[in-house]
Amino acid sequence: MKKLLALLSVVLVAASCSNDIDSGVELASNEGAMRFGVTTKAELAADDSVVVKIYKVEDEEQKLIRRYDAMADVPEYLALLAGDYVAKVQVGEKRAVSFDTKYYLGEQSFTIEPSVVTPVVVDCKLQSTIVYVNYDATVAEKLTAGYFTTVAIADSYDSSAIATGDILALTFEESKEGYVIMPEGETSLYWHFEGTHPVEGDIVKEGLIENIKPAAKYTITLKYSKDAPGNLVFEATVDESIEEHDDIIIFSPDPTILGDGFDVAEVQLSTVARRYNISALAAISTMTMTVDGVEYNLLASAYEGVTLTKSDDMTYTLDINASFFDAVTGGEQTITFNIEDVDGGKLTKDVAYKVQGVLPLAAADYDLWFARASFKAMVLGTPSSVKIAYSANGGEWNSVDATLAADGNYVAEFNNFAAATNYSYKLVVDNADAGKNLSIATAAGAQLPNGDMERWHTASWVLPYGQGDAPFWLTGNEGGNMVGATLTQSSTDVRPGTAGSKSAYLKSQFASLMGIGKFAAGNLFTGTFMLSGMDGIVTFGRDFDFTAKPKSLSFWMKNNEGTIDQGSKASGTDIYTIMVIITDGTTYSVNTKDESTFLKVDQLGNTPGVIGYGYITGTDSRAEWTEETINITYREDMANQKPKKIVVSFTPSGYGDYFCGSTSSWMYVDDIVLNY
Repeated sequence: MKKLLALLSVVLVAASCSNDIDSGVELASNEGAMRFGVTTKAELAADDSVVVKIYKVEDEEQKLIRRYDAMADVPEYLALLAGDYVAKVQVGEKRAVSFDTKYYLGEQSFTIEPSVVTPVVVDCKLQSTIVYVNYDATVAEKLTAGYFTTVAIADSYDSSAIATGDILALTFEESKEGYVIMPEGETSLYWHFEGTHPVEGDIVKEGLIENIKPAAKYTITLKYSKDAPGNLVFEATVDESIEEHDDIIIFSPDPTILGDGFDVAEVQLSTVARRYNISALAAISTMTMTVDGVEYNLLASAYEGVTLTKSDDMTYTLDINASFFDAVTGGEQTITFNIEDVDGGKLTKDVAYKVQGVLPLAAADYDLWFARASFKAMVLGTPSSVKIAYSANGGEWNSVDATLAADGNYVAEFNNFAAATNYSYKLVVDNADAGKNLSIATAAGAQLPNGDMERWHTASWVLPYGQGDAPFWLTGNEGGNMVGATLTQSSTDVRPGTAGSKSAYLKSQFASLMGIGKFAAGNLFTGTFMLSGMDGIVTFGRDFDFTAKPKSLSFWMKNNEGTIDQGSKASGTDIYTIMVIITDGTTYSVNTKDESTFLKVDQLGNTPGVIGYGYITGTDSRAEWTEETINITYREDMANQKPKKIVVSFTPSGYGDYFCGSTSSWMYVDDIVLNY
């Protein structure tokens, strides 16, 4: 849109020949003329600057021939030699930053012919960029005096450079327009607001406006929402088709939440009811609180122990009673409030609470090997009786007295805390349940690798573990291999109901090569084996990560005990021996040529390093698969020791260390399990 320049309007009266020229003006034969009639709009200020320049164009060069620094100085007729000209009009002062004046510029080429009056229209266009800082009424209402907004020709805010003039800027202390002419190479304006709220303190907001254009208007609206060219006499006009660019900034939009008679910055107690006053200056659209990992949508639902009362769309009271915390885990908790209003105001507020109840049982609070646990609870006030009760796998509740610890929590020590058990536990204060009931499912105890005997492979001899597996079980097959005998191998004869397809088959035999040999018992054990000539050295014991204390070892077996036909240690029926030993890290090396190294099962209760042990031995045979269990006895003198290694050993010939037994003895073993 074009609008008459408020500063001036110059009306040109055109004529086609010299007879139209006022009789007081004389023209040479090679001259033409321009007649000026100047009228000034009422809006024109007396000190507004207007500069008119006329240039003669010769060989594409412009030569200034006339300059007028005020419209009053421009003659009604301007006589000029015939030729080409350019008229240039400048309205306002060219300042980089100004509150006083806009800057317009225009030019128009024209040609003068002899004895002809030529009309010329110069279209003056706005060169300034308009910046309008608009303070909403809420700014003055809510903030203390002295707020301001600085708009600088820069990419960031630098108060020192602005103060020294190294960065040009305008400072707005009220709603008004300012005018900027961007220097060459500059394309950004940076705005910076500072103010002070009597309660919330200092407020600083700022932002960057990029790709600044001339003749464009940029409006910065600041709102506190707690709630929330004319015709020059050759005709100069100004094109005010200004692009509107609104940069609306709403600052400090947060709603408020205040304690009714208490300070929300202090730690609250779950046993004390609290009322919160919530308000905004716009309708509240979202109100939630999150605690103990649960979000409560207060506007949408009702909750036990919580009462929300609405005064109007912008004002609520929220009552949180002690019963609400029956659903919250005991200990130090934080309620996080999230409140939003329809004007974009947002508040996130944390309120710390001490919540009465049992605390979650952490891994450091219990030890399944020692079967004990330390349950803790936060108790508020000075009760006469504090207990912590527990239930295992949904059974009856048992309670243990709790005592006050140095950290301010109450502690109750539990014994018989078992693996693979679902425990529920709660706080009981003065014989009444208090706080939220919690639960924990303890992990199942660790099992022996390849206890199902499914993984085997053959290298130079048969090995009872998969290729690439870490060895755990071993046999004496390395020794038997010297004389072409395999003492232990996998079998497809498996116990009824097993999920697997393999078992271990242990066969005692006399192994010889070229008439040289010895009796070798079938065996399966945890440990290592090495040859020493024709003798073997078995080192019993493998590292094992005990996550709990096993009560027994179960397995399936079938066996045959033949009549002893090799060796002189014993006579009659062969005897099987199966044992389990849990140690403090001690291993036991048995050298078949040194009887003093032999393990004697009836002396395990006194053997160094043994924490727990069990064994069975006998001469009876089992034609069918039978499940057997060996109970583990734990030594009282080792009660405080944590185990590191385990020994499990099977043989159908218990005198095998003495090279004594029956070549008819054999044993199948499958599905070896530790019971907790």
